[in-house]
Amino acid sequence: MSTMTADTLGTVSANVLADGIIIRLNGSLDVASLPDLRATLLSLRPEGCYDVLVDAGHVTEVHERALAVLIAAAEWARQTGGRLRFAAMSPALVNTADYFDVTDLLPRLPGPGGRAGGAAHREAR
Repeated sequence: MSTMTADTLGTVSANVLADGIIIRLNGSLDVASLPDLRATLLSLRPEGCYDVLVDAGHVTEVHERALAVLIAAAEWARQTGGRLRFAAMSPALVNTADYFDVTDLLPRLPGPGGRAGGAAHREAR
């Protein structure tokens, strides 16, 4: 796969590949980051880009409204014929999702990088 385009939006960056999108989230996902987060995660994907892979391993803080956007993005991808998965989730993201009891709404890749279910939860703590 080769990179077709790349956009950088503050703490949110996206690389569009031939068959999917890789999104990297870094730093604080606060209220100021909401427009970039929404624009990147809740917009139409290019033709043929079905998979959205999110690396949130370097997120340091998550506002509850940003968490709502992350949850909505997984559903949006599903409703539009795609699939969103988290490749990595920082302890800050896992702890915030746990606090609001929505961890199961953030789909993770299975296996060593994403460890779906309890393994990722235990590892992030």
